[in-house]
Order: sequence, then structure tokens, then C-alpha cells
Amino acid sequence: MLWLYLAAFILGAGLVAMSLFGHDSDHDVDAGADAHDVGLLAIFSLRNLTWASFAFGGIGLLGVITQRSTTTHLLAATITGVGTLLGVHFLFRFLRHGEGGDLPSDALVFGTVGTLVVPFNDAGLGTVSFRAGGQVHELPARRADDVADVDAEQFVECRIEYIENGVAVVQPGSR
Repeated sequence: MLWLYLAAFILGAGLVAMSLFGHDSDHDVDAGADAHDVGLLAIFSLRNLTWASFAFGGIGLLGVITQRSTTTHLLAATITGVGTLLGVHFLFRFLRHGEGGDLPSDALVFGTVGTLVVPFNDAGLGTVSFRAGGQVHELPARRADDVADVDAEQFVECRIEYIENGVAVVQPGSR
């Protein structure tokens, strides 16, 4: 068992060290990103397996060094490894979904009702607040081209058509 724990610990620690200290400016990509992971396969991303291997090997080595029974250190290492695998997965999933700076996709925004919280200025820009993807967003807003002459008071409640270069294009809510 010592060799299994040692191999898992060295693999995990090596990959963690490379991710913390290694940097290749030509390939600045998050290798642990879950962009292409789907469903249950997302749990087994390289990032999650790296941390799980590190925890499994570390706890297993600790159990062997402190001369615990084989059952005890195997059970403790397995529970720690699986717990770390799930914990890291859900932590990064929460952090990814909690990013407030991301613009929602047009598919989530199309037809969404928003509130004009800052009226249109002389340049034709205001600020709209709306809910998309379970989050409240505020974006600069402008009138759609076909309603450019409509009175600004009719836009207090508005419908978002799409987002163009970070600016929500809106229609009056009554249309």
C-alpha cells in the first residue's frame, strides 16, 4: 500500500506544483476548465483528479507512517480522496457560476423584461437591469433602431432584444 500512496501523492503534488509554479505564456489556457466536460464526466476532470490524488496519497502515507491498520488508512484515504474529488468539483462549479462579470448569452436574454434604472442620456445610452440565468445583471442600454424616436418614459419597463458589444438593445415594454 505504501507504493500506491506514494505514487498518488507524488503524482498529485507534482501536478499541483506545476499548476502553481509552471507558466507558459504561449499557452495560457486553464487546463482544468470544465468547458467541455458534460454531466458526470465533469467530476473526473484533470483538476479534480489531481487534487483527489494528492489528498488520497497524503492521507494514505500519513496512515502508513503512523502505523495504522491497513483497513483504517485505506478507508480514510479513500474517503478523503472521494471527498476531495467531489469538493473541488463543486467548489469550482460554484465559483464558475458565481462570476458576476460574465455577460449572459443572447439565448437567455432574448425577450427578457428589464427595468430602465438610468434614463437615456443625450447620447442615447441608459442602464437596464434584468434577470437572466438566475442572476441580476445591469448593462448599458440603447433603444432599438426601429424605436429610436419613442419617448424615453415608455422604456421604464422594457424588453431586451439582444446584446451588442456589451450594450443591451431594448424595446419599450408595451410593444
